[in-house]
Amino acid sequence: MTWESIRSDVSFALRQFRRAPLFACLTIASLALGIGANTAMFAVVNAVLLRPLPYDEPDSLVTIWSNNTKNDERQNPVSPANAEAFRAAPSLAGVEGFYSFLTPAQVVLASDPEPVIVSQVNPGMFTLLGRSPLIGRTFDDPDAPDGALVSYQFWQRRLGGDPNVVGRTMSLTGGGAAAVIPILGVMPEDFTFPYGTMLGRTLGFTRSQVVDMWWPISRERDPRLVDATGAPNRSIHYFGVVGRLHPDATIDRVRADLEAIAAQRASDYPDTNAGWGVTVLPLHEQAVGTIRPALLILLGGVGVVLLITCINVANVLLARAAGRGRDLAVRSALGASRSRLIQQSLVESMVLAVLGGVAGLGVMMLVIRAVLALAPSHLPRIGEVSPDLPVGLFAFTLSVVTGIVVGVIPAATAARSTAQESLRDGARTTASRTRQNARAALIVAEVALAMTLTVAGGLLLRSFVSVLNVDPGFTEEHLLTMQVSVPAQYADTPSRLAFYDRLESTLEALPGVTAVGGTTRLPLGSTNVTTYVEVEGRPAVNRADLPEVEMRRAVFDYFEAMQIPVVRGRSFTRDDHAEAPPAAVINNAFAARLFPNEDPIGRRIRFGSPNQPWMTIIGVVGDIRHGSLEEVPRPEFYITYRQGPPVGPFLVVRTAGDPAALATAVRQAIRELGADPPMDLRTMEAIRSASVGTRRFVLSLVGAFGALSLGLASLGVFGVITLIAAERTTEVGIRLALGATPADVLRLLLSHAARLAAAGILIGTLAAMAISPLVEAQLFGVRRLDPLTYAAVALALLLMSVLAAYIPARRAMSVDPAQALRN
Repeated sequence: MTWESIRSDVSFALRQFRRAPLFACLTIASLALGIGANTAMFAVVNAVLLRPLPYDEPDSLVTIWSNNTKNDERQNPVSPANAEAFRAAPSLAGVEGFYSFLTPAQVVLASDPEPVIVSQVNPGMFTLLGRSPLIGRTFDDPDAPDGALVSYQFWQRRLGGDPNVVGRTMSLTGGGAAAVIPILGVMPEDFTFPYGTMLGRTLGFTRSQVVDMWWPISRERDPRLVDATGAPNRSIHYFGVVGRLHPDATIDRVRADLEAIAAQRASDYPDTNAGWGVTVLPLHEQAVGTIRPALLILLGGVGVVLLITCINVANVLLARAAGRGRDLAVRSALGASRSRLIQQSLVESMVLAVLGGVAGLGVMMLVIRAVLALAPSHLPRIGEVSPDLPVGLFAFTLSVVTGIVVGVIPAATAARSTAQESLRDGARTTASRTRQNARAALIVAEVALAMTLTVAGGLLLRSFVSVLNVDPGFTEEHLLTMQVSVPAQYADTPSRLAFYDRLESTLEALPGVTAVGGTTRLPLGSTNVTTYVEVEGRPAVNRADLPEVEMRRAVFDYFEAMQIPVVRGRSFTRDDHAEAPPAAVINNAFAARLFPNEDPIGRRIRFGSPNQPWMTIIGVVGDIRHGSLEEVPRPEFYITYRQGPPVGPFLVVRTAGDPAALATAVRQAIRELGADPPMDLRTMEAIRSASVGTRRFVLSLVGAFGALSLGLASLGVFGVITLIAAERTTEVGIRLALGATPADVLRLLLSHAARLAAAGILIGTLAAMAISPLVEAQLFGVRRLDPLTYAAVALALLLMSVLAAYIPARRAMSVDPAQALRN
C-alpha cells in the first residue's frame, strides 16, 4: 500500500460516484444520519459524564452526607455541628458547608422583582473549589466587606454586564425576611455551583436549580446554625458539605475517618446522633451519577442505529460489487492482486464514510438542538453540551471506523472470485453463493439489532405508561400553584395570621376560583422535611430510635383544594386556632406504621424535642406522592397553619376552568395585598409532567432510535429481497414455465424474507435478554423480561419484514417465462 495507490483509488472512487450520483447521495446521507446522531450523543455524554467539573483538581473533591441507618437513607443533609466536626478528618485538606434556599428568593433591581436561587456558603467554599471571581473578591478575603457574589449569567441578564458592578446593592426578599445586599463580585462564566442541580435531585426537585448568587453563612441570617445554648446545631440536618482530599488520601481512607467521627459523635450525643452515619461520594459521581445509566443506554441505542446503517450500506456495496464483477475480473486478469482489489474497495467505502462524516456534522447540530429541546431543565450539566475538539475527533474516528466496517465484507467477497471464474460466468447474473450468504447474514444481524433496540424502547414505553397511570393521591387538573412570601412586616403570629385571612378571602373572591389551599412542601415539586415522632403512652426509648416521618403544614382548605380524601375523622377547621389544643392530621401510611391495629383518632403525638406539646390526631387522609410518582408514599403528618403560620408557603388554587388563565389575576391580587409577586407560578399538571421529564427524555430518544432501526431494517429487507428477485429471474421463469403459479413465487420470496427475519428476531431476543439488566434500573411497573413486550416487538418486526418483501416479491410474480429464459 502506497500513498500513490491510495490517491489513485480515491480519484477512482470519486469518478464512480459522479457516474452514480443517486447511489452516492443516498449512501452519504445514510452514513451522515448514523455518524451525526452518534456524534451528537457523544457530545452529550462528553459534557455530562466525561468533561471534568470546573474546579481546581476536581477529582479530589468529595461530597459528604449524613446516613440514616434506620431508614436506609444514604444521602441526608448534614447538621451544622457534624459539618464542623468533619473538619477534624486527617485525610481531608478542607471541609466547607452550604445551605441553598430550597425555593426561590426574590431579588429587586430598579423595582423589578425576579425569582432567584440563593446559596449561603461557608466563607472558604470558593477557595476550597479553587475558583476566584472574574470581578471582585471572595468571602474569605479579610479586606472584603459583607456582600453577595453573583453568577456570570445573572450579571449579564440583570446587571447588563456592568464592569463597575461591585458595590451596587440589591433588595432580597424571601422566607419572611428582607435585606439590602451589596454585590461583592462576579463569578466566571464557566463556574457552576456543585449543588446547583445535585441537591435538587437528591431532595426531590423537578425544576432547574441554577444558583444565581451566594452569600456567606452567618448566625444573623440563619439562626438555625446554633441551638439554644449557642453551640452548633446537632438536631437539624440541612447542610450540604464538600470536602477536598489530601494529596495522598483515598476515598476509602476518607470514609474510614468520617465514619470514626460519626461513631464517636453518636456515642457522645445519642439523643441527636445515634443512628446517623456518613456517606462519602466523589463530587463528579454525585453530580451526574443518577443520569449515567440513561445516557449510556442512549449512546448504545444510537450506536445500534449506526450499525444498522452500516449493514444497509454494506449490502448496497455488495450489490455494486456483484454488478462490477467483470470489471474486477479484468483488473485481476491484468495483474491486480487480491490485496490491491480489497484496498480499492476499502478506499471507496472510506471516502463514502468521510463524506458522510462531514455531512454528519450538520446532522449532529440538529440532533444536539433536538436533545436540548427535549432534555428536562434539571438534567445535570446539560447546558454545557457543545461541539468541542473531543467531539470533532470522535466524529473523525467514527467516520474512519465506519468506513472500515461497511467496506470489509464487500471488499472480501469481491476479491474472493478468481478472474477465470468471473470471466467464464459471462453475462450470467446469478450471484455467487458467498455473496448470497453474506447478504443473508447481514440482514439477520440487522433484524437482530433492531429487535434488541426496539425491545428496550418497548420496555421504556410500558414503564412510562405505568408511571403516568400512577394515582398521585390528589387531582392535579384545574390546579394553579405558586409560592408566596409573607411580607417581612408581619413578624409576629397574630399579624401573620391576619395577612393569611386577607389572602384567603382575596383569592376566593376571584372569578373562577373554587377552592384555595396551601402547604409548605408541594407534591412532586419540592423537598421533604422529616422529624422524629413520639406516641403518648408508649414506653420511652432513646430518641434516636423513634420513628422518623415527614411533616408538613396545611394552609387554608388544603385537602379540599387538592381533593385529598379524608378517610377517617375530620380535617382542620378555623376552630383549630392558636389557643386551641394542638391538632394533627396523619396519612394512611402513618396510621399503618404507628397504629397498625388500632384507631389513631384521639391519640396524641409530638415531634422534635420533648419540649414540644402533644398534638391530638383528628383525622386520617389519603396518601399522596411527594418525591415522585415512582416513590411509595411515606408516613407523614400535617399541622395547621393557624397553629404555626409558615413564612413562605406554596399555595394551590383550584379553578373551574383553565388554571393558567388565572395567573395574571392571582399575581395582581397578591401584589395588591402588599406582598411580593408570587414566584414559580405553574399548573399542577405542569409539575406532574416535569416530574417524569427525565423518563420522557430517555423514552423519546430511545423510541426514536427504535422506530428508526425498524425502518432501516425494513429497508434492508426490501433491498435484499429485490436483489434476490432480480438474481433469481431465470429460476422464477423456469418455475412458472413448469406450472408454478404466481402465488407460489410470492410465497417463495416472502417465506425467504420471513426466515431471515425470524432468525434475526431469535438472535435479537437472546441479545435483549442478555442486556436487560442494564435497562432494569430505568423500568417501573414492568419486568425486564416482559413477555408481552418481546412478543409485540417480534410480531411487529416480522410483519414489517414481510411487508417490505411484498413489493419486490409481487414484482417477481409478473415475470414473463419466455423472456426470463431468453435472458
